[in-house]
Amino acid sequence: MIAKNPYTLTVSTKFDPSILLKNCWIIILHASRVPPHIGIMINGSYSSLTIKGHELNIHAEVLLKTISQKKIETLAIHLVKQPVFSLEYQKEVFEYYINRYARVGVDEATCLSPVKLFLQEFYAIAYHQQELLFEITEHLKQNGYIYNTIGFNVSDKPEIEFSLPMYTPKQLQDVIDKEKTRYTS
Repeated sequence: MIAKNPYTLTVSTKFDPSILLKNCWIIILHASRVPPHIGIMINGSYSSLTIKGHELNIHAEVLLKTISQKKIETLAIHLVKQPVFSLEYQKEVFEYYINRYARVGVDEATCLSPVKLFLQEFYAIAYHQQELLFEITEHLKQNGYIYNTIGFNVSDKPEIEFSLPMYTPKQLQDVIDKEKTRYTS
């Protein structure tokens, strides 16, 4: 018997991409890859931590063009509105968290590190160093913090159950080490 991946998200594939220009979204690029790449988009401005360093204030249209041209399998998780702090303040805080790290590095930081700090700050999701994306999204689901999830290049069907990839902290660190070697060579 094949075990079903318990870490799934209900994903809509029919939507107007302009919805990304407002609100707060967790963006998962290369959503089926181990590991995927994670960033946050707030009011149409995307930021993330990468092997190369900081990606700050990438406009939604630029990101969407890249996703479309390269056919990148992408999920966008729309977080419920944070009841106290403005989106502009949340954006500033997320950029601050990204700037706490020089870049993604083995046993230093992953692209998820500033996202976890952001979720701890604004959504009271406890920060655990070894916790991975599929576990974080499960916390978001259990706490009712996901308004909806949209998908690019994931299916022709209007709605699907998308299984997030499961991996270990060691697998994550191995990929970071391989990518860092490739980037610095």
